[in-house]
Amino acid sequence: MSYKTILSGSLYQESHSFNPIPTGRDQFQIAFGQEALDAYRGTRSVLGGVIDTAEAAGFSVIVPASFRAFPSGIVDDAVYAEFKAAMLDAARHGGFDAIVLALHGAMVTTAHDDPEGDLIRSLRDIVGPTVPITAGLDLHAHVTPYTLAACDFLTGYKTNPHADMAETGERAMRGALAMLAGRFEPVCVSVHFPMLTLGQDRTDEEPLMGLHARVRALVETSGLFDISIFNVQQFLDVAHMGQTVIAYGNGQAEPAWDAAHEIADALWAARDELVGVLPDIHTCLTRAAEPGRTRPVVIGDQGDRVAAGGPGDSTFVLNTLLADFPALRAALPIRDAASVRRCRDAEIGDMVELSIGGRYSTETPPVSAACRLLARGSNVDVVIKGPAMGGVSVATGPYAVVQLGQVRIALTELPLTYLDPRFYEALGIPVAEQQVVVARSGYHFTLNYADSGDCMTCDTVGMTAYRPAEQPFTVARPFYPVDKIAYQPVTAVRRRRLPGG
Repeated sequence: MSYKTILSGSLYQESHSFNPIPTGRDQFQIAFGQEALDAYRGTRSVLGGVIDTAEAAGFSVIVPASFRAFPSGIVDDAVYAEFKAAMLDAARHGGFDAIVLALHGAMVTTAHDDPEGDLIRSLRDIVGPTVPITAGLDLHAHVTPYTLAACDFLTGYKTNPHADMAETGERAMRGALAMLAGRFEPVCVSVHFPMLTLGQDRTDEEPLMGLHARVRALVETSGLFDISIFNVQQFLDVAHMGQTVIAYGNGQAEPAWDAAHEIADALWAARDELVGVLPDIHTCLTRAAEPGRTRPVVIGDQGDRVAAGGPGDSTFVLNTLLADFPALRAALPIRDAASVRRCRDAEIGDMVELSIGGRYSTETPPVSAACRLLARGSNVDVVIKGPAMGGVSVATGPYAVVQLGQVRIALTELPLTYLDPRFYEALGIPVAEQQVVVARSGYHFTLNYADSGDCMTCDTVGMTAYRPAEQPFTVARPFYPVDKIAYQPVTAVRRRRLPGG
């Protein structure tokens, strides 16, 4: 029976195993049913791509739940359990032709190292072997054989910075539609090996730019449905962490086998080229101070990237500005719930004694000073300009904006990436009037600030700096480049036959 209906849902959070701040329900933006459907339709998100593609094909979409949080520490498993219950309840009710999921793929909870795999497996147990299940994931996903065994088609972003989130949702949806039409019999070949990419992993720069060009050529010439390269999140201390290449043939394993190994071998061969070198903070701030400059320098704080799971409370850039570049007009964010609460009782224009940041990011001390309160509020809903996450609405939660010297500090209770200029504009901080603007992001901000300033990712200190030998890994090792191990890829094949095939 055809229902012309798709069951979908979005679970999106990237976990950092060494961030001590747990991610609770209060950090998630949660929507159910029609609210979730309306919130993501037409957005540059994976769920938006799923919805738009399904509706364009004449299908309706059921979205029982959408749970989204910025990257942070390990997630309270009760949050995942709530999302899972909503999805499984909808699956039991039936009335749909396929399941198409929008996931991140690098979430860890207090009870699950692979909740996405657990979710897909649980859905498969309910719907049986014939209902197509597909998913679109971040290219930093931790993809396991457990996930692949229950999922018919899994596809990842092809870009970093991520400019193709919606297109990834579209591919996941197209895979399901092709299966329903009898045009796609997925044969999945995955190749996995323990290695990290460290800093030279933009897909618009070599060596990944060339690898993705090879992927596109293979898909075009070999009859393959899709190939994805998953450069795993670099701060997951979980078993079997590493690079995964997935190729999907259509009824045939050999082309997928050859392509997956060709790309995996090339990725391993480029392993040392994937360790990058970034400019230091003085280089970035000196550029911002150049005479005659008319655009701000937008600095990606590599060491405390909320976009990679950092706590967002580092004072490294703030301390450097105050000590060495006090004349620069700057805007930067710091997560500091105590300072936000302290500002609640003050009037706009008051001087407020604060001890700012440095609670979790202890590489540099808190900044203690009297700051002038410029703004405060309980929440602002920021609609991201994009292209990364364009159209998605993000709630800031309680906030305060204070002035210290020439620096405007955006204080929030929640960790926020500031990967888009609208975060600052929504809090009353004009980006164009600054000489320095700081984003808690290493890549995606470069897309969204491209027309606002000159973007530089800076080698700062903190939990998300690319120094894995200094991180307390206990489960994930050994992996390259910390451990000088040989290339021993693990290959898995998963075939889905159509009913009657």
